[in-house]
Amino acid sequence: FCSQANQTEGKVVSPPQAKYTGQALYRSERRPTSFDKRVLLWSGRFKKEEDIPETVSIEVMNKARSKVRVMTCYVMIALTILGCIGMVISGKKALREDNTLVKRNMEKKARWKAEKDLAEAALKQQ
Repeated sequence: FCSQANQTEGKVVSPPQAKYTGQALYRSERRPTSFDKRVLLWSGRFKKEEDIPETVSIEVMNKARSKVRVMTCYVMIALTILGCIGMVISGKKALREDNTLVKRNMEKKARWKAEKDLAEAALKQQ
C-alpha cells in the first residue's frame, strides 16, 4: 500500500529527507525556572545558582525533584513524630495536675448549669 502511494507512472519516489535528526527535534533538555533552580540547589546537584547551566536535562530535573520529595517526606515524618511525643508529654503532665478533659467538661457543664439557674432566678424575680 505504501509503495503504491509513492509511485508516479511506475517510478518509485523516495520520501523527502528530513533536515533535522530526531535528537534535534526532540531535545530532552529545558530551561529551568527559578523554582527548578532552587530544587537543583536543595538536592545538592549544584552548589551555587551560577553553576546551573542554561538548559538542564529532564532526567536531572526528575532526579532532583525525587530527592527533594524524599527529603520533604523525611522532614514531615520527623515533625509528626515530634508532635506525637509532645502530645504524650503534654497529656501526662495534664494527668499529673489532674487537668483531664473529663474534669474540664464536668466543670464547664456545672458552670453552664449555674448560669442557667441564675437566669431562671432573674426571670422569676421580674
